[in-house]
Amino acid sequence: MTILKSLQPTALLAAVLLVGSNTFVLSPILSEVAAGLATQPFHIVWSISAFGAATAISALTLAGLIDRFPAGRVLGGAAVLLALAQVSGGASQNWLWLCLSQALAGLAVGILLPGTYATAAATAPPGREAARLGLALTGWALSLVLVVPMAAWIAERLGWRAVYGVLAGLSALVGLVLMLTLRHVRGGNAIRTPPWRALRLPGVAPLLAVTFAYMTAFYGSFAFFGEGVRTAFGLSAQGSGLFVLAYGLGFGLAGLGLGMVAPRITRGYILPVLFGIAASYAGWRFALASPPAAFAAAAIWGILNQLGLNALVVSLNRHAAEARGAVMGLNGAVTYSAVFAGPILMGPVYAWAGFAAVSGFAAVLVLVGALVFRKAV
Repeated sequence: MTILKSLQPTALLAAVLLVGSNTFVLSPILSEVAAGLATQPFHIVWSISAFGAATAISALTLAGLIDRFPAGRVLGGAAVLLALAQVSGGASQNWLWLCLSQALAGLAVGILLPGTYATAAATAPPGREAARLGLALTGWALSLVLVVPMAAWIAERLGWRAVYGVLAGLSALVGLVLMLTLRHVRGGNAIRTPPWRALRLPGVAPLLAVTFAYMTAFYGSFAFFGEGVRTAFGLSAQGSGLFVLAYGLGFGLAGLGLGMVAPRITRGYILPVLFGIAASYAGWRFALASPPAAFAAAAIWGILNQLGLNALVVSLNRHAAEARGAVMGLNGAVTYSAVFAGPILMGPVYAWAGFAAVSGFAAVLVLVGALVFRKAV
């Protein structure tokens, strides 16, 4: 039992890694998937939107399962469902099939991600909730540093369908580990709070509005990031994966720094971070002039996004009081509404003027979020 308990933080990190892998893996292999399904890249991007919409609905309606059943059963079952969706994605014969597979993956992730965040806080020693959550968030960085570049490598050598086969095997394995390590753990609270009541908690609604602007900017940009650098520098899928790797390295290193420095998450901390993120988006117009500049810009983007994501999730947990499960469900719904909205909004912008215009639009969205935060929180 002691050994299984000691593995809980690693299992939760692996759960976030699964979510990040499924969320980000299409960006560097977009052209290969489109060619394999005899369609245009923007159709494949629509599958990302289908994933986001399904995740948002699932998080809003099913995230409360973590309050009613053992965390191992809920999170492990969601990971196994994600594995089935990835098998279906790899077997897709057209872009509509891929969209439906990604929607099924979204159903699983809408349970898995909020449940993981809530369970990370529930299993942490007193006073260490933020640190435990920070460790789980490192899964996002690992998905970018390890899984996404690996996917680009596999796609070039074995084809894009093999990527989904590897992801499905990973999801099934992590599902088994979650079932074993968390079988006696409750991730949420005994008292169930309806989403509309959680939304009325002080500070929650403005933070969710900021999160939506922030995440719409990110997911809309990241959907076209790999294709953008490929077009700018004439790269292969593996070549564009190096820039994703730079982003992931920045994100991961910033996470390690946060663990050592442990800054106080205050209004005076969050505002400069948001303005910095907006500036990093605006800078892509110049960064695309050369590969070294783009590599550095991707790393800086990753650093700033780790600071922003960590600050927003920690702030929401702080405002959640006794409604952590409900608030994390709302956060998941808002985040994946942005996964749906981002590619839909950015698609025409990319078709019109390329990735530099996409990143410029993203800068505006983050600035709007910063202004909302400044006035309301």
